Amino acid sequence: MNIADDVAWTSNELRVVAMDLSSPGATPYVLEDSAALIWREIAATGRIRVDELTRRLSEQFDIEAARIQTDVETLLADLVARRLLRS
Repeated sequence: MNIADDVAWTSNELRVVAMDLSSPGATPYVLEDSAALIWREIAATGRIRVDELTRRLSEQFDIEAARIQTDVETLLADLVARRLLRS
């Protein structure tokens, strides 16, 4: 999983705003809280497998990977559908 080539993004402590520049009429997409943290983790690594991302998040928040796996996968699928990430 990595950020798509034609995506511009910016962030502050609270949120990430990303936009697919290859789609005419695209609107910025705002990620907050855990979604912003997931985006930053992907950005920091350049490319990461979903299982590795889930493992890192589970360690960071001291929560079982199985408890967050579905939520992480759902978010990533949404970001891929919006052409913000590539799998």
